[in-house]
Amino acid sequence: MTITHHSRLTIILILVFFAAVYSTAYGAKKPVRVDIGGDKAKATYIRGEVHKTENDLPTGAPIAVGDPLFQGSRFSTGEDARIELRLPDDSFLRFDEKTAFELTAVEYDPGRKKRSVNIRMILGKTWANVSKMVGKGGRFEVTTRTAVAGVRGTVYRVNVQEDDTVIVKVYWGEILLKSKPAGTGGALPPPKLSKPTRVLGPQPIAGPKPVSMEEWTYIVKSMQQIIVRPDGTATKPFRFSPQDDLNDWVRWNKERDEAVRQ
Repeated sequence: MTITHHSRLTIILILVFFAAVYSTAYGAKKPVRVDIGGDKAKATYIRGEVHKTENDLPTGAPIAVGDPLFQGSRFSTGEDARIELRLPDDSFLRFDEKTAFELTAVEYDPGRKKRSVNIRMILGKTWANVSKMVGKGGRFEVTTRTAVAGVRGTVYRVNVQEDDTVIVKVYWGEILLKSKPAGTGGALPPPKLSKPTRVLGPQPIAGPKPVSMEEWTYIVKSMQQIIVRPDGTATKPFRFSPQDDLNDWVRWNKERDEAVRQ
């Protein structure tokens, strides 16, 4: 039987089709990373050793300037190390030495001007220069074990200390901070990463008491700071001195803010 050119072409196309179906259904079980909307952050500055861990990478894989960083990535900075990230909404995040954090959400819809950004801080210092959004809705949050700092467009920093004390300072704009005292039903959901903690012996605790919304929701305005204690209780926002606040970390961030906006 003679097979025409047209018949051979038809057979080849059928074989290619079934090969593609087989590959999709029965291919290797390699983990697949799904990037919502294709959004990602990008490392724009790195000093010292910075490592990340993802499902398809070995623990402690180093990163370099220009690397795309996807949601779900976990990071740690070494001694005297720093990193700057540029987000898809043109916001910037910077992290100081000896800092651990997780990039839990990095989504941006330019058409609707809506974003969903969440950074989970485990330990250390971060500085956020958040772009102002025209559209309504969405979120930009820095989360710790006991507090959530949410904004639309502002400049602020968050320190998470060894004992889980959180210090938030706002330089421009304002943030909405929510803390969760232990007496209200427990702290906020813990980070996926954890650091070693010392287990204390039995301690007396106060009985439960009603806590009003005002006790754990705060507006922190420009040149104000707030301190969230390890148990989730917080001070009222109060002003801080720009002169007393000035140190190497603050100076460097202000210089970077000027540089990236030029």
